[in-house]
Amino acid sequence: MSDHEDVQELSTESGEAVVAEDANSALASLSRQSPGVQMAVGTVPGMVTGYVFKRVSSTAAAALGGSLVVIQLASRAGYIKIDWPRLKRDTQRQWERVQERAVTMAVQTEVGGRSVHTWADAAKEFAKDNVYVSGGFVGGFLLGLASG
Repeated sequence: MSDHEDVQELSTESGEAVVAEDANSALASLSRQSPGVQMAVGTVPGMVTGYVFKRVSSTAAAALGGSLVVIQLASRAGYIKIDWPRLKRDTQRQWERVQERAVTMAVQTEVGGRSVHTWADAAKEFAKDNVYVSGGFVGGFLLGLASG
């Protein structure tokens, strides 16, 4: 059995533990690299993420905007009747549910030996511990947004 097969077999047997262990060892290895390498490792995925975000958000904004215009025109023309007070009430109720779930989703985890309570805290800790990678990612993300 080759080394590749061993890793594949191990990853299917113990699942997430292997992935987390591999990610931690990769980050530890990356932190020993030069700042230029760390910036490059952050910049490339940042550019890809920024580019995809721009494309997806443009499409979503066009679909949402077009839908709102069509609904308003249909309402004005009398094709549909919108119960605005009910819509406002239902929207407010859903917003309150989203806020409740956001508060209850706080999950305690450990990043860099420190206990954090939310994914936002985990992201802050990662950014503090990996300044060059985080800076490269943010720069790359902005470049990806700016690119065609």
